[in-house]
Amino acid sequence: MSSKSIFGFIILLAFLSMPLALVLKPVMESREADPIGLGAEFIGQDTAEVGELVRFLAEGEIVKWQCLPETSDSESYGEFNENFVISFREPGYYTVVAAIYAAGELEIFSQEVTVEGAVSPTEVDPVFPTGIDASLVNRVTGWAKQYNVNKSTCISLSENFEEVLLGIELGEFVTPGQIILATADLNSELKLNKKLISALQGYLTSQADSGALRTMDQHTIVWRSIAGGLRNAAN
Repeated sequence: MSSKSIFGFIILLAFLSMPLALVLKPVMESREADPIGLGAEFIGQDTAEVGELVRFLAEGEIVKWQCLPETSDSESYGEFNENFVISFREPGYYTVVAAIYAAGELEIFSQEVTVEGAVSPTEVDPVFPTGIDASLVNRVTGWAKQYNVNKSTCISLSENFEEVLLGIELGEFVTPGQIILATADLNSELKLNKKLISALQGYLTSQADSGALRTMDQHTIVWRSIAGGLRNAAN
């Protein structure tokens, strides 16, 4: 497909699925290297305006996309799901994550996007979209700052929670026990702030004891909120 055809298709998507006045930003501002050498590639931009249609490209055999915090104004397409277009209705800090399968291996790429501008007048949910516990996001951000957790640790820890979330989406984890074990395994490789981990463990234990952390959906919301809080603390 020619670049002109791709451009026309993206504009069509904007009219069909996004009720905003959107403008495609054609220049991709950053390219993430392939650390494992599998032939995967991730291209995106790190700034955007409210209402702007932003395009990301991930090259690989199979691609899965996620944005944290979530937004309903997004669409992925292509033979391998390699194209991702998204618009943001309010300013803030977002992270676009791509899980790319290439050469039989999985690589996780992410791009932080700083969104500026006025809140869209069509905004329905002014703070956090469905599937995010706003109070937990703020609580985790507060813990990270209170205990002076450095930026790199916040990012690494959030990436672990995001990787588990993608595993849930891909069907790799189907029980709460699998989610917990996968998260613990990933986090065991990090040098973590003991006070932050103690605060997270205390929260998770209290939620489990109260019956609020039993289902897959409950775990997904909590994991997504923890990842969002850590991302916020890193900014």
